[in-house]
Amino acid sequence: MAEIQHVDVLIVGSGPSGTSTALNLVKNNPAWAKRIVVVDKAVHPREKLCGGGVTHIGQNILARLGLPFEPKNFEVREVRLIYADQSYSFFGDPVFRIVRRDEFDHWLVKTAESLNITIRQGEAVTDVLPHDDFVEVITDKATFHAKVVVAADGSRSFVRRRLKWDDDSRVARLIEVLTPESGRIQSEFRDGVAILDFTPMTDHNLQGYYWDFPSYVDGKPYMNRGVFDSRAQPGRPKANLKQVLSEALAARDRNLEDYKLKGHPIRWWDKNGRFAQPRIILVGDAAGVDPFVGEGISFALGYGEIAADALEDAFARQDFSFSTYQQRLAQDDLFKHLWFRVRLARFAYILKYPRFFRAGWWVARRVIKFTRWGNPNYVPAELPQMLLTEQVRTTFSN
Repeated sequence: MAEIQHVDVLIVGSGPSGTSTALNLVKNNPAWAKRIVVVDKAVHPREKLCGGGVTHIGQNILARLGLPFEPKNFEVREVRLIYADQSYSFFGDPVFRIVRRDEFDHWLVKTAESLNITIRQGEAVTDVLPHDDFVEVITDKATFHAKVVVAADGSRSFVRRRLKWDDDSRVARLIEVLTPESGRIQSEFRDGVAILDFTPMTDHNLQGYYWDFPSYVDGKPYMNRGVFDSRAQPGRPKANLKQVLSEALAARDRNLEDYKLKGHPIRWWDKNGRFAQPRIILVGDAAGVDPFVGEGISFALGYGEIAADALEDAFARQDFSFSTYQQRLAQDDLFKHLWFRVRLARFAYILKYPRFFRAGWWVARRVIKFTRWGNPNYVPAELPQMLLTEQVRTTFSN
């Protein structure tokens, strides 16, 4: 039998929410580095399906960690929203950045490791057994007795499934392809344009949109193209996502059969959901993110800030019930905004008749003119240079 390893905080998953939790703890107190172990069945850099958008929300969280935005990214200066023959745009310098998740997540992991946080890659969790004084976590390589477990293992969270986590959280659907664009650079690359096309809402009963995001893979231009289905109205029939994507690609002179199709779920945020039980908390996609446009990275990073504060408080008081964790989330400005997006999704995606949708579109197009997002020179976030510790200052100067 493998030797039992004792650890204060075991984080399951090394994506943005898991690494953000670890980095925020170490920002608050560098001594936490020796009290944290992160395990992940994957080995970085690893492929991760995702549109890859990081908004100013995520950039500001990274700035508060003292992290300059180092991963390669594509700056989107215009987000064009389309419905049938109508369109309007958001502008910004940039509106958001598009990253490749394999590179972005690997960067966060390397940053954590540079601060002496232990990250065990290629190690899958096989069982989770709560006890009164610890949580036993068995992996394919070791057995841990953790005072607290942070489940940061995504929408298909093994921890949630193993513990039969009961709540009413819903899951949105997403499929995507990457299309190489060398030799025929699109205007989206030249002008920094991302497209969200809501036409399939009435053509295919889709509760979401089709997207075109310009990006670079190994330095070469690729379009990230996909379909997001929020399932905000679960009683309505499911749209045929493959058909929606196929028709959208055909309209752009592409054949879906020429590309590798991939898909994954996105778990909704629900402020009344269950986010903790004694000695176990959920973060990131395991807890729930944005059902309106499917933004996940920025909110995943945001979970890390709140989780770190909750963990520090738990150890300071030696109270591991996490009875206030849900309240901490609900009262945070970021998650108040996330709850607004949930309500917006439920309203926007209930519309299925063209005349109603056109009316809503007419209103939204005029409202945007009175916001800062109508200005192409608008910088949506000031990024203060807030540094972690002298250790981090040294890390980034070398």
